[in-house]
Amino acid sequence: AWIDAHADELIEAARALVRIPTENHPPTGDEAAGQRFVQARLAELGAEIDVFTPDEVPGLREHPAYFPLINGQERQATNRPDVVGTFRGSGGGRSVLFSTHIDTVPAGEAPWQVGTPFGGEVIDGKLYGRGSYDTKCALMSHVFAVRCLREIGVTLRGDVKIESVVDEEYGGSHGTLASRLRGHNADIAINSEPTHLVVCPAHRGGRDAYLRLQGDAGMIFHGEKQIDPVVALGHAIVAIKDFDRRRNREEAPPLYRDNATLPFYLNQVGGGGTTFAEAVGTLSETYLHFWAEVYEGTIAEEFDHALLAHVQQALDADPDCAGLRPKLVPAIRFLPGSSLPLDHPALAVLQETYESLGQEYRLQGASFACDGYIFNHYSPTPAVVLGPGGGKAHAPDEYVLTADLLQLAKICAHFMQRWCC
Repeated sequence: AWIDAHADELIEAARALVRIPTENHPPTGDEAAGQRFVQARLAELGAEIDVFTPDEVPGLREHPAYFPLINGQERQATNRPDVVGTFRGSGGGRSVLFSTHIDTVPAGEAPWQVGTPFGGEVIDGKLYGRGSYDTKCALMSHVFAVRCLREIGVTLRGDVKIESVVDEEYGGSHGTLASRLRGHNADIAINSEPTHLVVCPAHRGGRDAYLRLQGDAGMIFHGEKQIDPVVALGHAIVAIKDFDRRRNREEAPPLYRDNATLPFYLNQVGGGGTTFAEAVGTLSETYLHFWAEVYEGTIAEEFDHALLAHVQQALDADPDCAGLRPKLVPAIRFLPGSSLPLDHPALAVLQETYESLGQEYRLQGASFACDGYIFNHYSPTPAVVLGPGGGKAHAPDEYVLTADLLQLAKICAHFMQRWCC
């Protein structure tokens, strides 16, 4: 009832955050202004505030999960702070951490047909703006859930933490890792990537890389053998589609059987120059950039080897391409999938919470990669992925459902009351 009575305030707070650009521009980003807004909202509620940049945290660069490069450039952390607010319990209860990332992909040049990238318009129950769905607005649901309990006089025994981390997009994960190394851990984390309120104790991983094909540049005058990387690129694309069909015929893990397709996106293709004067013969190299999602347990080296072997087989089948050796060059770190055990007590408490609210309770693997693996693989804090519904993530007309923001706040408040007692 409290959340319903303060619904307009929650939505206005979410709109205000969307209006502050927090774009990730590899190798740097512009999260600072948004983080100042978050810090102020947490301070208003009486939280203990910790603000730090990832490179201030000892042990980050030495950690096995640290990956400094993005597309060959060194990631920068200057003026990109994490913000963590801690609400101390009375003692003896279990703790919870609510985690979102403040950074977004850039607004881009493609025109928006509904709303604007930083307008925060609400139209027909949808709040539009870059990062509204992924994942800025969920943060305000967390804030209002804590405010609700404090204002209606609920005392929790366990601590509650709300964090807003930087540099998650483009496989960063350093903001999340830095907060774990800083000591901001709990008995459970709720990582609010958008799941349409489905409880996800597992999530996928992914490989983001370039496939490069080196050919023989120049023109043939006396019948020399020449490998044309443009022809090789065509073979490679067909081979990749076949590779993708084969892997999707394999049985999906149980949590993914309602959404069993593993995407393999061919994002960019290129090679050669861009002017007529440069078109003087066969070019020296072509490439394609791809993003392929994988299930938990996939090993990067095994995936790379299987993909390259399949492409190589297709190239060797054509005498004009035989002998060409494709190269795989990662653009970002390999992102592993991860999960928490299905008998973890937080899931039982979430089920009780959903039932008390009349919300359908479903368990499913999240159909995307995220930084949940940092929690599950490299910290004492297991993570469940749970966030609102919406659409158009990373694209024009991105939006989040305002009703889901309210429901997420109710879920978080009820969960805290049960979990942190």
